[in-house]
Amino acid sequence: MVKKKGGKPVKIPRSVDERLAEFLGLLLSDGMIKGNSVYFFNNNPFLLARFSKLCRELFGCEAKPGEERTAKSRYVCNGALVEFLRALGFPGRKKSRSCRIPPAVLMSPKRVVRAFLEGYLNGDGSFSGRTLEIWTASEDMAIDLSYILSRLGILYRVSKRAGYYRIDIEGKRELQKIFKLLSKSCVFHRKIKNYLTRCSRAYESVDVVPVSADLLRETLRRLGITRTYLESRGIFIKNYTDLGETPTADTFVKIVKAMRDAGLESESRFNAISELLKDVVFEKVKEVKILQTPSPVYDITVPETHNFVGGFGPLLLHNTVFLHQTAKWSDAHAIVYVGCGERGNEMCDVLVHFPQLKDPRTGRPLMERTVLIANTSNMPVAAREASVYTGVTIGEYFRDMGYHVALMADSTSRWAEAMREISGRLEEMPGEEGFPAYLGSRLAEFYERAGIVETLSGLRGSLTILGAVSPPGGDFSEPVTQNTLRIVKVFWGLDSALADRRHFPSVNWLTSYSLYLDTVEGWWNKFGDWSKLRKEAMAILQREAELLEIVRLVGPDALPEPDRGLLEVARMIREDFLQQSALDPVDTYCPPEKQIRMLELILEFHRLASEAIKSGVPVGKIKSLPVVERIARLKQRPLEEFEGEAEKLEKAMKESFRELVK
Repeated sequence: MVKKKGGKPVKIPRSVDERLAEFLGLLLSDGMIKGNSVYFFNNNPFLLARFSKLCRELFGCEAKPGEERTAKSRYVCNGALVEFLRALGFPGRKKSRSCRIPPAVLMSPKRVVRAFLEGYLNGDGSFSGRTLEIWTASEDMAIDLSYILSRLGILYRVSKRAGYYRIDIEGKRELQKIFKLLSKSCVFHRKIKNYLTRCSRAYESVDVVPVSADLLRETLRRLGITRTYLESRGIFIKNYTDLGETPTADTFVKIVKAMRDAGLESESRFNAISELLKDVVFEKVKEVKILQTPSPVYDITVPETHNFVGGFGPLLLHNTVFLHQTAKWSDAHAIVYVGCGERGNEMCDVLVHFPQLKDPRTGRPLMERTVLIANTSNMPVAAREASVYTGVTIGEYFRDMGYHVALMADSTSRWAEAMREISGRLEEMPGEEGFPAYLGSRLAEFYERAGIVETLSGLRGSLTILGAVSPPGGDFSEPVTQNTLRIVKVFWGLDSALADRRHFPSVNWLTSYSLYLDTVEGWWNKFGDWSKLRKEAMAILQREAELLEIVRLVGPDALPEPDRGLLEVARMIREDFLQQSALDPVDTYCPPEKQIRMLELILEFHRLASEAIKSGVPVGKIKSLPVVERIARLKQRPLEEFEGEAEKLEKAMKESFRELVK
């Protein structure tokens, strides 16, 4: 029990549960704080009684009846309760325009979020026709509601009109989702149920797939799928090929499934879209604006504009995700991650996602073998410099115990900037671009702390250092990058052009290098003739870069057939071998045996294609072979299915080329 001086005692809940969340939802929708009193306004007798019951159960307070000019009310006069609500974030003034969902609710389990949503809907929601609407004057509340709806898997539309924000939930499928979440006591439960009962056809303008009628017609014609066959499966394809309708996500998935059930391999694009629809909603781009801003733009952060899409699919993939994947799949006993001078949202991203990663070897959370050192850009400059030394010292501590440790410093550029700032304050003699003259030696001292040691107990431990360098504007000639390249023997160059093409990992194969190739060659060759395959693939990619310069000048039609064939093989190496999906359960990691076998098949395709072109077969026919798509899908095969599929694919590939050259 809590009591404010001169007031009555009140119970305070130990945690945010469903009842407290519903109470907050009711209060934020139709309530207010006035002095030492909490008011709830509504003309629905059930909601007034529900508010009174929650007051008794949660706080041990009796809500008294009241009546204003336009609505009935219930109120509780208790200063301790008011202080509790303010501590949760309930606004004391201008509630309608400044309210938002309390952070304690946003961080709660889904059942608590569901209860809050039901309470808020009861107060500020309305249902008419086929649309569930929520109105609010608060921009923060509109944003928070969109977050919890997304978390609950419900599609919605947000619009602004006359200073108010409107959130619409429409379509049979989305209303079915929210109907399952709402309890029978919700004031809209019966209305939504009646609509779903009498609605024979789903209205799904929210979740549609923007596939053109021409593409759909051409694909079905080429695969030999008839309208009669599709109609027998409940798909009226004429609506989408002739009548101008756009298929819904459910219909599109049915079309792709019908292709598979007919024993046909559907278009790879159709298959990919069908998989994406589990997590992606297509929304038409209505307008593109170019924003002129005097401030620097980092990654995809633009002032007042943050709704951007990037990476391989609809997600943000940059060097932080690259480090996530490296940490997850590295063969190390301990991971030390140093966030040196990064922006707060990036460090928050690390702190949110690292605990979600699972150690693939043990199945346990990766955090159990991870040390995170978070140092954001708004922290003191001395702390930024010390964070890297702290990380490498912790790494050495575990290494000296006989563990293999991977240290990831993100980023050493921010560390160097901290050194420059400290050097300037000490009035030391500046070097290039204002960095201290000892920048190179400090970087060398940091990287030379990596290596293998034999401990006094006879164990062998190692420390591997991965430093992320963030050159301003991608300028590799700046001092930090140049000094780092003089020291390290392995360089992974992240390329913004690859990132723009949704290629992950966006490591440029032409600018990146390793001086350890001879050292690791013996290990790799245990799995096959890796060294020879790598050199052949690199030669193809280097030749592709030369040919693309010619293509930019005279166009692709000017190239002879052998060169056009080589460009197709280079595309296969880039997209089917080098490109991965960080979040795909199979493609996120590729064991050496699978890597080598995939590269063998692509290079075998190159050999067969070259022979076919010499025999007069046009490149267009080679590109249309079904085995091209099968090679592209090979990386998505689990390891236990891979070898069998690879054998079948190799036989099919040889047979296909044999038929071509007849």
